[in-house]
Amino acid sequence: MFFMCSFLTIVQVVNSTNTETKKCLENFAVNITDGEHNNGVIQKDGINYTTRDFYTEGDSIFGCVCNIKPCVRKCCGPNEIVTDGCTNANYTFTFDIYNGTTLTPITESDFYVLHNLECDYGHFRLIPNFDDPSWVDNFYVQLNGSLYAPFVDEKKTVYGIDEYCLETFNEGDGNIFSAVICLANTEEPPKIVNFIGMIISMPFLLLTFIAYALLPDRNLHMKALMFYVINLMFSYLLLVIIQLSESQFAEATCKSLGYFCLFFFLVSFFWMNVICIDIWWGFSGLRGFTGSKKTAERKRFLFYCAYAWGMPVLHVLVVFIIDILANQNSVLKPDIGNGQCFLRRGFPELLYFYGPMAILITINIVLFAITAIKIRRIKSETAMLKKEDSKRHSYENDRQIFNLYVKLLFAMGVNWSMEIISWAVIWAEEAPEAIWYLTDFCNAIYGVFIFFIFVFKRSIWKLLKKRYYTFIGKHHLAHSMTMTNTTRVTSYSTATSTIQETAHGGDNDTSTLKHDP
Repeated sequence: MFFMCSFLTIVQVVNSTNTETKKCLENFAVNITDGEHNNGVIQKDGINYTTRDFYTEGDSIFGCVCNIKPCVRKCCGPNEIVTDGCTNANYTFTFDIYNGTTLTPITESDFYVLHNLECDYGHFRLIPNFDDPSWVDNFYVQLNGSLYAPFVDEKKTVYGIDEYCLETFNEGDGNIFSAVICLANTEEPPKIVNFIGMIISMPFLLLTFIAYALLPDRNLHMKALMFYVINLMFSYLLLVIIQLSESQFAEATCKSLGYFCLFFFLVSFFWMNVICIDIWWGFSGLRGFTGSKKTAERKRFLFYCAYAWGMPVLHVLVVFIIDILANQNSVLKPDIGNGQCFLRRGFPELLYFYGPMAILITINIVLFAITAIKIRRIKSETAMLKKEDSKRHSYENDRQIFNLYVKLLFAMGVNWSMEIISWAVIWAEEAPEAIWYLTDFCNAIYGVFIFFIFVFKRSIWKLLKKRYYTFIGKHHLAHSMTMTNTTRVTSYSTATSTIQETAHGGDNDTSTLKHDP
């Protein structure tokens, strides 16, 4: 025990000594090992470092330059600007200093410039408009080297040189001087929770797609669900890649990831809308496409494909054109790949992502309500014909109807409405972000719910088992399994078949709801 205490004491002394001799943090220090040594003073690049301004680490000597003169931080290296990443442009770095009343041009010689800021939790870019003093992205470099950004966050207006950098961005039509600010680590916990949820979801979404792809005689409803889950999986994958590695991408790669992420999210939501429309169509009594049953279903499927893929293509194309043509200071500019790999926060997110999502979710909720009312009406009509049924059968019917409502709710994606509400409330700063962690996580693990509702069921496993027996050549076993099931319903020709089709996710069991296994 004595030796243990002695060892811990020695460790504490060593750590304390290292802390005292290290006069500044590593990202504020410069290597001055090759400087001129003269009576305990080291001179390099015209700066004199006394013993209180440098420390030794191994064979190297590091000077705390920011203890001697004010420092600012440049995002790229010397003579570089941002043109699809940091590129050499033989560029002289200049900026304006704010002395409290006016902006005064300052050259690199007046400050010591540190390079290559690293943000652990992401970053965002400020594009100023100094002609408008109230412009939200305006920022001002102070005499001590800190950055004053009065309109970005009312809780934090001053950023140190470890939290920001300055750089010139070549946008093609000219150079734009900007500031890049690191996001605070307070945003990391919800990101980690959401990322874990999405990472958990992706294999379940893939398994759902594979399971339905292996089923024989897939109907339209099953195909729509397949397209929905696979596109949602791709959107989750891209979003995780963007958020975890955003700062490592070149601008062109960042833009591409942002556009593809937006596209796959929109495609998944449009296929979810297709599922809602198709279910509602079965109850509406409207006439479908002309021709035989298979021909009509094929025409309807092609129509759904054109809708679910064509609308996102048009939307992303419009976003791309606006991003090219819109003025840099315009609130309409999506700014994908400009400091972030997705849409710029605020109004662009609302206009190009959450707005279309809200419209589709609203349509889905309306269709869900109409479908639920219709199912309830059919149940009531059926109950009138079966007054002699026992209470047990009545209970079983209620349980199956409840299960059906839950499946419809998840198939139609009504849960995504909470994503829109949470974003709107956080954007309006009406409530702490932490209260939405649970709903965001539930949306992130949405793929798990989809798998257990539409795949993890006895009838689906029977069909997969039959498919397996057919594949390995044991047709007698596959045929024996077929004889235990009745003929599968393949269309929404009647209201009763629609209920059964939706409840079973397209399986081949045509028993009534109360006999659902």
